[in-house]
Amino acid sequence: MLSIIVPVYNVEKVLRHCLNSLRFQSYRNIEIILIDEGSTDLSGAICDRFARVDPRFKVFHKKVKNFSEALDKGLHMAKGEFVSFINPVDRIDDLMIEKLLLTIIKNQADIVIANYGEELDKADQMAIEDSNTVIWTKEKALKKITDQFRLQSFLCNKLFAIDLFRSDPALEFDLTVDIFGDLLMSIQCILKSKKIIYDPNLHYHYIAYKHAPFFNELTKEKLSGPKTLLKIIELTKGVEKFDVSIIKEQYVNYSIQLLMHLLNEESKNWQQIKEAKQNLYHFSLNELSSQKVKKSCVLARKMTYIYFNIWKIRSESLD
Repeated sequence: MLSIIVPVYNVEKVLRHCLNSLRFQSYRNIEIILIDEGSTDLSGAICDRFARVDPRFKVFHKKVKNFSEALDKGLHMAKGEFVSFINPVDRIDDLMIEKLLLTIIKNQADIVIANYGEELDKADQMAIEDSNTVIWTKEKALKKITDQFRLQSFLCNKLFAIDLFRSDPALEFDLTVDIFGDLLMSIQCILKSKKIIYDPNLHYHYIAYKHAPFFNELTKEKLSGPKTLLKIIELTKGVEKFDVSIIKEQYVNYSIQLLMHLLNEESKNWQQIKEAKQNLYHFSLNELSSQKVKKSCVLARKMTYIYFNIWKIRSESLD
């Protein structure tokens, strides 16, 4: 059996579409674990409705501390030999589970990573390709997942052998992490795995226009983002043939965006602004590879308000 874990929170407008893409998978021996994180809209009721018509849906209602706790609860509930995580805003094609399951069993792999398509609007429907799978090294998988940073999902286009989490040393979601916990877990899985397969066929559909803008609301979780990225940097800095400066640059870029959004708030929290600006000094410029990131970092450090005005003009032109 295969377990699919879906964390759910206030997504009533898009949830049915996602759950139907799971319900009508060509491979039927699945359990679909819906972790309702305390939704205040109709998301919980929608989950219950699917569970009434299809016993493969298992619903757990609980207000959790953070996203990591929701995923951890789903992982502990999972009874399958394999596990997949799906974002409730997105959808998967009807053959995804069957194809990835056959691939992971045939190759005796720990992880299969599916290609994903980023759909920017309703008309942007990508066709499914037909290409052969390839073996990825840990270093290549790490590089590819950091390239995925602009998306809001890191676990969702992958299938994992459950033993990867449960064999010694066991992997559990870090409950102290408020954001990027899925990225941290993905990297832990990659580092622990013995064999990783990449399926270049398009199976996972990241529905970008349905995801809320990442900094739409400056919550405690988003403010804690740099701390999680530092944990990831510490975890990967000793990996051979992997350039950890890539994640350091993500840390700097994230910290700049965080600072800009804090400055853009009507009611400014100057302590948070001070902390966000201090993040820009965590790494020396020599630890960064990209000249563009170095330039942005210097400008945000030394000419913060000039940089902010430029950022604001650019942001308004995109609206």
